[in-house]
Amino acid sequence: MDLLLGIGNDLLGDDGVGPFIAEKLRNSDWKVINSGIVPENFIRPIRELKPDRIVIIDAVQMGLKPGSIRIIPQETIRNTGTGTHQLPLTFFLERCASLSPVIFIGIQPGQLCPDCPLSAPVASAASELITILREHRYSHLPVLKINEQEKQN
Repeated sequence: MDLLLGIGNDLLGDDGVGPFIAEKLRNSDWKVINSGIVPENFIRPIRELKPDRIVIIDAVQMGLKPGSIRIIPQETIRNTGTGTHQLPLTFFLERCASLSPVIFIGIQPGQLCPDCPLSAPVASAASELITILREHRYSHLPVLKINEQEKQN
């Protein structure tokens, strides 16, 4: 069984892309947890589910164009402190990785303002990623390289 975990604050514009995708996949062949801003609270339920694989979706500041999608290696998170949250995700990701293989997918946010909807580029990326996830083709997504940068338009 594959588990999808959406992380983020859906009250802060593009930071809500993880929960948005989680909710859209709720009635699919994925087991889904919308962890919001407290993913560490779901370590026990994840352990009890015993998933074969954990796919985590979150808005991540990667210095790319808004809506860019990347698989983020754990060592990249540790070295660069990527993410939009106050607390680092490394502890949570290490705990998850001790339970099952983890694929962490980041989407570059464009706007993180209170009560804003998803920006057009992030909404488009979310739609694309939902299709990819429904077809279980996520392993073909590009991997973030530590020095990767795209010019923002």
